[in-house]
Amino acid sequence: MIGMRRRVAGLVRVLVMLVRPPVLVVIMLFAALGIAQSSPRAEVHPLLTTVLVIIGAWLINAAALNDLADEQIDRVNLANARGRPLVSGQASRRQMLALALVTGSIALAVAATQGWRVAAVVAGGLALNAAYSLPPLRLSHRGVIASLVLPVAFVVVPYLVGAFVVRPDLGRRDLVLLPGLYVGFIGRILLKDFRDAAGDALFGKWTFLLRHGRATTCRVSAVCWVVGTVAVIAVVPFSPLVVVVGAVFLGCALHGLVRLSTLGAEPDVVADQVVIGAIAQAGRGICITVLAHLTMRGEGWSPGAQAAIVALLALAFVLEYLMTLAERSPQWALRPT
Repeated sequence: MIGMRRRVAGLVRVLVMLVRPPVLVVIMLFAALGIAQSSPRAEVHPLLTTVLVIIGAWLINAAALNDLADEQIDRVNLANARGRPLVSGQASRRQMLALALVTGSIALAVAATQGWRVAAVVAGGLALNAAYSLPPLRLSHRGVIASLVLPVAFVVVPYLVGAFVVRPDLGRRDLVLLPGLYVGFIGRILLKDFRDAAGDALFGKWTFLLRHGRATTCRVSAVCWVVGTVAVIAVVPFSPLVVVVGAVFLGCALHGLVRLSTLGAEPDVVADQVVIGAIAQAGRGICITVLAHLTMRGEGWSPGAQAAIVALLALAFVLEYLMTLAERSPQWALRPT
């Protein structure tokens, strides 16, 4: 009995590692936007039940396959990380493969209960997981292609799952909002390679950062941020305050990118991650503000109440941006450039 409990506890720990809670929160945010844009008055239970199971299982499949494919690289980049079961020795390759197969099957089976559209999206997402991590395609090693493909997994798959769970069709606004979210997320995903640059270079994984350098990566990220933010803000029901708040968040992201591009020639992973973490706060702020705006309008909140919530969200995330910069690395606080 004690042995069984230990095995169950070990399995739970591995599942939590693979589901990457911060990543799951971000992905579920895009699913929530798909639901809110498709049906602002839809009940919240699909997001917290069916959609959560589908996205959670699909994400574990993606993480397990990626950990299997990048085990050697992770032993260099993430030698001290607790979130990699293979690197930490808490799971074997055989166990990880079994988890990938089981969770992929669960995601597809639950998706099938929600109709063929959801099932098709999840099947495509599972195929993308394999193509991204495994030979012969192994898109994660293909530079700019990886930066274009990964946002499909993080943004398009969860958004479409959320949307198709509550209705069978996409509207015109979906066709602008979804590309806007996708392009904006490219600007964020380009920055993830800063942490892994040493191991990527050692094993010949030529990411966009390694091919084009720090300055170019930050410039391309900035363009994606501008295009994505403008598209997202333009498509939601018009509100001058939301426009202003979106511009503020965009300003924070661009400020962070300027800092990141000028940190110096010598790599400093800690300093990089401080700034990238701050930039991520701006991205979350935009998405949560848009989600709140759509939800409040759908529920018939008064303009004054909507404005108050949007202003409070803006204040909270801007403060979080500044505190993230200042808390660990005060030298990167706001100052003239």
